[in-house]
Amino acid sequence: MKIPKILDKILTVIGYILTVAPYLVLGAYSADSADKLVTSDNMGLELILMGGFIFLALFFMLFHIIIHEGGHMVMGLATGWKYCSFRVGNITLVKRDGKLEWKKTTVMGTGGQCLMIPPECDPEKCPFFLYLLGGGLFNIVTGGIAFGIGLLTGGIPQVILNIFAIMGIGTGLSNLFPAKLGGTNNDGYQIFIELPKNGEAKKYMCCLLTANAILMENDSTKALPENIRSIILSLDGEDCSNTSVTNLLFFKNTILQEEGRYEEARTIFRKVAESPDALQIFKNEANCELMYYEIMDECRAEEIDRLYDKKLQEYIKATALYPSRKRLMYAYYLIYKGDKAEADKEYEALLKTAESHPSKAEGAIDLKEAERIKAHYEHSGSK
Repeated sequence: MKIPKILDKILTVIGYILTVAPYLVLGAYSADSADKLVTSDNMGLELILMGGFIFLALFFMLFHIIIHEGGHMVMGLATGWKYCSFRVGNITLVKRDGKLEWKKTTVMGTGGQCLMIPPECDPEKCPFFLYLLGGGLFNIVTGGIAFGIGLLTGGIPQVILNIFAIMGIGTGLSNLFPAKLGGTNNDGYQIFIELPKNGEAKKYMCCLLTANAILMENDSTKALPENIRSIILSLDGEDCSNTSVTNLLFFKNTILQEEGRYEEARTIFRKVAESPDALQIFKNEANCELMYYEIMDECRAEEIDRLYDKKLQEYIKATALYPSRKRLMYAYYLIYKGDKAEADKEYEALLKTAESHPSKAEGAIDLKEAERIKAHYEHSGSK
């Protein structure tokens, strides 16, 4: 379901308010609690106690990320989904060949992520609601339980429980209220806006999650079933309003890279970068790939420097755990800058990220691209 842009912006503003609100409540509650607990006029002790409460809240925030992703996992498993990966921060537990493996990656705008494999059913009937609802629901329920227990206690224990409740309820509400936050659509946006009464959106989300699981376990896109592969290759980049569709375009890029169809991929990324509907995180990804293709093709200094602005530099640093980032910077230093020493560092980093990244296919294909970069460099006669 597509909504007017003005409504989209209003929801986003409210979403950010809900994201900030728990911290404002936390600050006021910590100050008030410290004042009540310290009966003397000892301002220093009050500040220390207040600081301790805030530090505790940050710890609880990490705990609520685990609860949130655990909620997705529990509700997913309860409705027929299968486990794929569980991430907190950049630490990811991936299931491959029936075994659990530790990997590292990150996704901007998220503190964690639990990815599941959809049950084998008609996408229209796929139980998305409870899987997506589970994260925020578990935060709110555990926060409510903590608040209830706190009513039966007093003093510092009650304050600690209330802080846990503030962070939990705040996290749950900010995730379940439909909004685009941190460059991505939150759970609530998918539950209430993106997926309802939209068979195409459900089909693409099922395709995305299924393809993700397959590429995590296999080192080639050739492992994708023909029905999944055909859906991905049918996408042309014209509509970037659906996040699953836009994510699938990056899987299409992986397929096209493996097959050496670079100009097709470049055309798609131009569309993503210029799309008014694409989220900024997707535009950044598209610009990274456009920069790479420019380096490997015409290598025009003005175009590379235009793409490699301060915003993209910051994005590249924030996504340094992606093998594709190291592949990009390897090409940048080796071919564009002619700095072999820096290029060698990026290549060594690429070897590590390809090994530690959850997607076996993406790592393997980026390593093959690195060989193409090296061959390009040697063929050009650079020294």
